Amino acid sequence: MIAIDTGIWIEYINTCGAFHPQAKTVIDSVDRGDATAILTPLTLAEIYYVSKRVYQEIYTQPQSAILAKKFYDFVYYHPHVEVKLLDYELCLKTGIIKTKYNIAFSDCSLLALSEHEDAIVLFKNVENEMKQNIKELKKRFNIKFLEDYS
Repeated sequence: MIAIDTGIWIEYINTCGAFHPQAKTVIDSVDRGDATAILTPLTLAEIYYVSKRVYQEIYTQPQSAILAKKFYDFVYYHPHVEVKLLDYELCLKTGIIKTKYNIAFSDCSLLALSEHEDAIVLFKNVENEMKQNIKELKKRFNIKFLEDYS
């Protein structure tokens, strides 16, 4: 089980992305059923929002909205992807992580989910807001970054 952050999903569709080959390997393993992806509704919402922005670089506004919705549906309905609801426990853990590390709520919710499910959490790269706490984050969570595999 892998908690997959938005950045991985976006690198998968961004064939010019620096980490596209690594992201494609991860998502292809989910697509084949070799791994199960887990994510929160926050990550799912980000997938739509960010993919629409990526598609807008190439396509018209209406086309990018259609493609973003198709990608959103691909993730949401995929048989090897589980969107976990943010229940009481996960919301509380998300808030505690946000309080301690002051990183993005979507990242906090994914970290909380990975901890709750005892899963690897995979990000594209170490984001600026994570840098000051990266050693502690790596110690507490089973956190991996695509940039480490380039």
